[in-house]
Amino acid sequence: MEKSLRRQKDFSATQKIMGCDGNSCIAIDEIRKKIGLVSNNLNKVSIRVISCRDLLSSEIFEDGTTITKTSRSSQLGGALIGGIAQGGVGALIGGLSGKTTTSGKIKRVVLRLIVNDTTNPTHEIYFQNVEGNSGGLIHEAAMKQARHWHSLCDVLIKRADEEDKVLAPKTPQIISQPYVADELKKLAELQSVGVLTADEFQQQKAVLLKG
Repeated sequence: MEKSLRRQKDFSATQKIMGCDGNSCIAIDEIRKKIGLVSNNLNKVSIRVISCRDLLSSEIFEDGTTITKTSRSSQLGGALIGGIAQGGVGALIGGLSGKTTTSGKIKRVVLRLIVNDTTNPTHEIYFQNVEGNSGGLIHEAAMKQARHWHSLCDVLIKRADEEDKVLAPKTPQIISQPYVADELKKLAELQSVGVLTADEFQQQKAVLLKG
């Protein structure tokens, strides 16, 4: 998987980590603002390099229960998440809720990423995949790594939200139709009583209609 990353053009990982099961990897190119997602399925390695802006959410699961989550909150980010959810990922995420392990024992710590890709919207990195005591050495080490990478994703998501605010077009102020109608009525009344001349009425009317 690391060889696949190194072969990618215009991508140089500044931080990367392999899942404990050896089947997934995540890498970040902080200079080019890109993320590399590598998977190993039946000894077939696949890699996706996406823009950091296409990272929509990051969530830590502990035996199926959400520990912490960050999602895009801007209008654009929310629209992207909505589109992904319509593709079925919403039901998949919902199906993970509910802790099933023995009290005091933890088996799995997983970081799940949702990306802007309706064909394959999820990427999971396992940091723990063996049962151990809650708060024990294995569990604590797994949570430390998971929180570190979730924090990195949190930073990237918040940066994307800030960029959306800058790039969003300014909404023009639109004068409502009822307001225009009321003002035109007032102008007509002023003209009828002689306060406004016909030319003055037309000038004021043009200003109103122009907004």
